[in-house]
Order: sequence, then structure tokens, then C-alpha cells
Amino acid sequence: MDFITIAVLAGTLLLLLVLGVPVAFALGLAGIAAIWTEGPQFLIQLPLTLIKSFSDVILIALPLFVLMGEILYRGKVGQQLFDMANVWLGRTRGGTGMAAVFAFTFFAAIVGSSMASVLSIGKIAIPEMQRRGYSKKLSYGLTAVGGSLGILIPPSIPLIIYASLTDTSPGKLFMAGVLPGLFVALLLVVWCAWKSPRTQINDPFSLKLALLKTIQSLPDLMLPIVVLGGIYLGVYTPTEAAAVGVIYAIFLTMVVRRTIKLRDLPSILKESLKSNAMLLTIILGALLFGSALTLIGLPQMLSSATQNAGLPQWGVLLMFFLIWLVMGSFLEVISIILITVPVFFPIAVAAGVDPIWFGIFMVINMEISVITPPVGMNLFAIKSILPAESLGAITKAAVPSLVILLIGLLAMWLFPVMALMLAT
Repeated sequence: MDFITIAVLAGTLLLLLVLGVPVAFALGLAGIAAIWTEGPQFLIQLPLTLIKSFSDVILIALPLFVLMGEILYRGKVGQQLFDMANVWLGRTRGGTGMAAVFAFTFFAAIVGSSMASVLSIGKIAIPEMQRRGYSKKLSYGLTAVGGSLGILIPPSIPLIIYASLTDTSPGKLFMAGVLPGLFVALLLVVWCAWKSPRTQINDPFSLKLALLKTIQSLPDLMLPIVVLGGIYLGVYTPTEAAAVGVIYAIFLTMVVRRTIKLRDLPSILKESLKSNAMLLTIILGALLFGSALTLIGLPQMLSSATQNAGLPQWGVLLMFFLIWLVMGSFLEVISIILITVPVFFPIAVAAGVDPIWFGIFMVINMEISVITPPVGMNLFAIKSILPAESLGAITKAAVPSLVILLIGLLAMWLFPVMALMLAT
């Protein structure tokens, strides 16, 4: 292995990040610089790698899920779900927080994005929780962790990328994410019931109103069944499911809810195009960076070193956890996955780790990343909801909620059946 090339790769990346170059371009330029150091003739690998990667039909699902999330966000589906749950639970202690957890969980089963969940549900739930006297630690923490369920509970954009990188079944990965996601949601409910204020709630409960809200929400509640049911039953692939989801989202918001007009579609498509361009640019840059890693043989070197060191399986996983924890403070999720999975996956498999379980293990680590400062994307999403609140105050209040995800990660580690039960 050429240590000069490694120095060029790491040095270029760090220099570009310090200069403020966007992560996607920093990764791509660092990869190109390292490959050029090995020899200009190796640059032919770059278009071949990109053509092979972007021809994977699984990746077509990514822009479709992003589009579906934008349609549902603009169509205020998250508000409908929260309002329905709050009618049932709002009068109980911690009920508003529990309603938010329900809405986060259900919305996660639709869009596959943590930031979309935070923006859609948090915008309604945080002011309502504050009105009920919830502490910042509880309301911000519930929102940060609840929003992170968007990348664990299927459909999940990170799981789609993991499936593409490792040739793992996306359908099985989706099934594997259900129980761990519900377990984290349950932990949030328990925390909410424990820490919510003991205030008298005078809002009268109306069974008639609750039933009416539920009936009105049935089209929204059908979304996960439409999107995921076909995958689980083998009716269509995840990519086809994403296309069906877009069609259903348009029908729901334009025909049933009428929260989106025909004139709104151009702006929705524009925002979706921006998000997809950013996502695909990150993928492009990370693939170039990954090509350099493969060329210099870093994955093989690390795999051999790990096996020669005789690390036990738990030691390998702990090493991955610590690396992801550090990277999560400086890079966003997609970049971390594209850089590390090609390196970590063969090491994990050699250590006897189940590929499906490892995918869920990775995604829970990515949930931690979206809350880890200074680049915790869910923290920035909460900041956009509360522009008057400082990012430091949001971080201080929300970061302790990481304990919830750490408990969920430990539980899945100790009881692997949690992830594998539905996937086998």
C-alpha cells in the first residue's frame, strides 16, 4: 500500500474541508488527487465506477422517495397525523409528546428522511409541547430522536444506499428496521411519560371528535401500507414502491386533502430537484473517494490487520461505533455510509456479523450522527423551526436524548433477534 497516496488523500480532504469547500466536492477532489498520484492511467477507473454505481436500479428509488417526502411535507400530512394522535392522547400526562412520537413514527414509515420528519412534525409538535409546559430538553430531544426514526423505520434512504453497496436485499433490510425502530419509539414514549410536566389539562375529550379525526386520517394511515405492503408481499420492488408512493402522495394531497394545487407542483418539483441534486452530488463525490480507497488497497489492509489482531466480534463493532461517532461530528450521513461501508462491510462479514443485522447497526449509528454536534442535521432542522433560539441552546437541550439511541443500539446488540426476526 502506498502511504504517499494515503497522505495525499487525507491531506487534500482535510485542506479542502478547512477551506470551506462543500463536502461532496472535497471528497471527489481528494479521490481524484489520490488516484492521479498513483498514476494518470488509473483515472479510467472513475467513469467505469460511476457508470456501474449509477446504473443500479435500486438507486432510482432515492429521488422518488425524496419527491414523495417533499409532496407530503408541502401537503401537511404530518400535521394531520399529529392532530389525530393529539386528540386521543393530548389530555393524558405526556400525551402531546406521545402524539408527536406517534406522528414521527408513522411519518418515518412514509418518507425515509430524518430532516423531512423533523420539519414536518416538529413545526407543529414543538410549539404545542411548549404550550403544555414541556422542558426544552424534552421537547427538543423528542423531536431530534423522533425525527431520526425517518432513517431507521422503512423506507429508509440510508438502507437503500447500503443495499446498493453490499448487494443485500432492500426488502429484508426494510423488514429488519421495523422492530428496532418501534423499540426506540417505545423508549421515547416511556421517557415522555416520565419527564413530562404534571400540569392540569382542561381541554375536554370528545370521543366523537377523536373518531372523526381518525376517519379523516385513514387515507394518510394507508400510506405505509401502500408503500411497504407491496414490498413485503412481493408485489413490487422498493424502486417500484417509491413510484407508487409518489402517485399515491399526489392523489392524497391534491384530490383527497386538496392541500396542494396544480400550480404548486412546479415549486415542489424544483425543491425536490435541489434535494436530489445535493444527494446525488454527495454520492458522486463519495464514490470517487471510495475508488481511491479501493485503488490503494485500504479496505483489504484494514481487513487483514483486523483479522491478524484477533479482535473479537464485539471489538470490531465497538471500533466501528467509535469511528462513526467521530465522523458523525463532521460529515453528514450519506457521505459516512459511502466512505465507510465498502471498507467496514467485508471486515464485519469476516468477523461473522450478519449483513442484514449490520445494516441496521449502521443506521442506528447514523441516527446518532444526525444529532451529534457540530454537524447534526436534525439540530439544524430544529433551528430552522425556531429561528429565535440559538443553535447552542438547541444542542445543549437535545444532545442528552442521545441516551435513548444508545440504549436502542445496545439492546439490538445484545438481542440480534430484534433486527432479524422479521427479516428471515
